Amino acid sequence: MSSTNSKTTVHPDVLALQERGVNSLVLAIELFNRPTDRGRTEAVLMLLHHSFEMLLKAAIVVNDGKPCVNDNGYSLSFDQCLHIAQEQMAAINTDQRRFLSMLDNLRDSATHYYQLLSEDLLYLFAQGSVSLFIAILRDALGSDLRSAIPERVLPIFSRPPKNIQQLVADEFENLRMSLRNATISREHALAAIRPLVAFAIGGADMPRRIAAADVTTAIDRLESGEEWHIVFPEVAQLRLETEEGALGFGVRIVRDVGAAIPVRVVREHEDVPEGFVVAKEINVFDKFTMGLHEIARKLGLTPPKTGELIRKYKITADDQAFREIRIGSQRYRRYSKRALDLLRPHASEAEQVWEESKALRKKKPR
Repeated sequence: MSSTNSKTTVHPDVLALQERGVNSLVLAIELFNRPTDRGRTEAVLMLLHHSFEMLLKAAIVVNDGKPCVNDNGYSLSFDQCLHIAQEQMAAINTDQRRFLSMLDNLRDSATHYYQLLSEDLLYLFAQGSVSLFIAILRDALGSDLRSAIPERVLPIFSRPPKNIQQLVADEFENLRMSLRNATISREHALAAIRPLVAFAIGGADMPRRIAAADVTTAIDRLESGEEWHIVFPEVAQLRLETEEGALGFGVRIVRDVGAAIPVRVVREHEDVPEGFVVAKEINVFDKFTMGLHEIARKLGLTPPKTGELIRKYKITADDQAFREIRIGSQRYRRYSKRALDLLRPHASEAEQVWEESKALRKKKPR
């Protein structure tokens, strides 16, 4: 691979992209360290994401020797950059791509909606980004970040972070306390868990964009009392590596399957094996608290019309929203709060759905 420090002619895009990547990184560091919080979290994530997009595109141009566009003539997306950098160039490894996918999801939530990201998690991704940027800039472009920024630029932070499992455990405990507080809205809780969902899905073997259903499912599982290791097994397999460097502590997030704590479902009065996290078997009636009549009452509808909405939107296909519970010869069709949340936005459609259902029944031969 050509280096930007070699005597070989370098494509003009390389230096332009590299410069903009460094500029965004320096701005992210500056904003991270500023004393005011207004817009700070969102701006740091957006700038870190932009810095890597520019850096990866510079590396791709060096490798290919041509402008960084796809077959349709458009600039490469961030996902395409990650794929090329790992699969075709080996410029980043699996752990580094996983970290960048997590950052990508956090940036998406910050840019296109909103989230409540704790200072610890923001620090983790800011410091990890600086460490990774230094490595890619050095290995793929043959440049040293210290030669591109003033010595007066502050490091992100001067001490190493806490254990990643402890960090996430603290996040979950804070979230559980919020859920018990009647003055804190569900929207607040969803915004608080959204970064953790982005973190987990980005760290999976097949990273993807997060969906609203991912967030609501995670909060429902948390409310039901599940341990975070069970809700987010991808995060349980991550650990931090730190080293002291020129710009503070270098941080890497790496996957370590051995770091994951094994999970065991235990029944009441059963002994817990040593070294296992307990996934307590719950009473399903404690989670699936509503029958059809109760959920209809909460929606302000009749049970038959509620039943038609349930059929139309396939609520019974969601195992976090519906369970059919058998006790002896009896069957109980029960719904959780998630079912209510899924149906509530469609309550105004009940009359139309009911009329459509009646029309279909009339057409059926007797």
